[in-house]
Amino acid sequence: MNARQVYESWMKNTYFDEAFLAELKGIDGNAAEIEDRFYRDLEFGTAGMRGIIGAGRNRMNVYVVRKATQGFAEFLLDRIENVLKGSKEQSVAIAYDSRHFSPEFALETALVMAGNGIKAYLFEGVRTTPELSFAVRTLNCVGGIMITASHNPPEYNGYKVYDETGCQLIPELADALIERVLAVQDFEQVKRMEKQEAFDRAFVKTIDAEVDDPYIHMVKAVSLRPELLADSELKVVYTPLHGTGGYTVTRTLKEMAFSNLIPVAEQMEPDGDFPTCKQPNPESPIAFEVALTYAKKHDADLIVATDPDCDRMGLMVKDGGNYHLLTGNQIGSLFIEYVLSTRKDLTPEHFIVNTVVSSDLARAQAESFGIQLKKTLTGFKFIGAAIEADPTHFVMGYEESYGYLFDPHVRDKDAVMGTLMAIEMAEYYRTQGMSLLEVLDAVYKKHGYFVEETVSKAFAGKEGQEKIEQIMADFRKADKEAIGYADRIDFSEDETGLPKSNVLKFYMDAHSWVVLRPSGTEPKLKIYFSIREETAEAAYERLRKIKTFFLEQMEEAK
Repeated sequence: MNARQVYESWMKNTYFDEAFLAELKGIDGNAAEIEDRFYRDLEFGTAGMRGIIGAGRNRMNVYVVRKATQGFAEFLLDRIENVLKGSKEQSVAIAYDSRHFSPEFALETALVMAGNGIKAYLFEGVRTTPELSFAVRTLNCVGGIMITASHNPPEYNGYKVYDETGCQLIPELADALIERVLAVQDFEQVKRMEKQEAFDRAFVKTIDAEVDDPYIHMVKAVSLRPELLADSELKVVYTPLHGTGGYTVTRTLKEMAFSNLIPVAEQMEPDGDFPTCKQPNPESPIAFEVALTYAKKHDADLIVATDPDCDRMGLMVKDGGNYHLLTGNQIGSLFIEYVLSTRKDLTPEHFIVNTVVSSDLARAQAESFGIQLKKTLTGFKFIGAAIEADPTHFVMGYEESYGYLFDPHVRDKDAVMGTLMAIEMAEYYRTQGMSLLEVLDAVYKKHGYFVEETVSKAFAGKEGQEKIEQIMADFRKADKEAIGYADRIDFSEDETGLPKSNVLKFYMDAHSWVVLRPSGTEPKLKIYFSIREETAEAAYERLRKIKTFFLEQMEEAK
């Protein structure tokens, strides 16, 4: 059926409630809106679902959530029977962030799990993504669900799934899950227990302190020099950007006796409208606008921002009379330098992990301290899988997209840990008479100047997806002379030792590269640039030239 036919069939479906049908009726006559809402099912990909909230099959709503959960429940029951075989409780952990309808989607998820005979541990209020990962492991669950759209605009929400290790699903498991989700063709296939029955029969149980307390205890334990925080003179402005981090971050730092935290008052409470933040993404300078006024007023040394589900963390550092936004790679390099230079127990078996789109500076740093760097595909689930293979020797992991992890008890990026470590690191170097920018410059002088940039090109709707596919196809066909690369890796075809993925990497020389990768969660094509030269000026100039060339080639491909 085409989009219009699917729309009309939904309008006749008595399964939907009156408010849902009224919203659908309101778009009758708007052909473009009907096409966008009904041309496909909201894609359940390797990272779960993410989409605009609203009525329709290509939207986030309780009915789409129910179908996805039915598929996940069947996937888990099969896994319990054939793989886990009683080693875990037949239960899931469910958390949600501050976005619109997050509590409703979380409850519906719990009730469908209950309808399938799977107990649901449901957090009583908003919680962070890393705490959800921790809860799966702590409660011995078979899986987990996080209701979040991360740093997307307010009109979005999403649904992320986790396996029994507290990690998002690797491709083999994700493919099996997607098959199950697609097999739920009809809403009548969904098994759902009524709310009162689910609570009365303890198929849904609310949780709070029994996970909060051990999680925060674990986060505090990642500190390498806890005494520094108690005596710190560092002044730090913090904002959770109306998300979930406010309570957890402030509690953690308070228990570490850090007394110079300056909260951004108007952004501390969870609010899905993000009223004082145009873009709740700590990768963007726009996210720091309000925090900057606090920093200037209090002459702060550091600004920390965490995204709505508190898995990403961004930093701005004082630079004379201004504040400088560090990139995700720069923060990762600073963490590597601090952690590896502090720990005295490291052996050649120890390792750090980053991804194929993260800076190769990490390799030079790891080698200089005598440990390994492991490279994974993009997505923290792959870092989680590397940890699962050898948790004992894991030191830290990071992605260029502002995600950091320092303890294997969590298997996703953790901005609570990141915030604690960033403040401790900044305080330590302050006592050594160095700013974070000076430390970073010393790292560059030792290993070469690595500069990185990521460009995201948005392509909305069905036509946008087709354009992304065409651009990737055109670059795959482009000859070596036209692009001017020294080597190329096609992760969808080449034997890399990593799972196959729709990623192209062009090495311009041994240390400089460009990567093209369609986003797994948004209708975007991402282009990653990483250039190494002997001086900062040379690196930035070469980056400018290569970026201009690739973006021009992309325009021609479109």
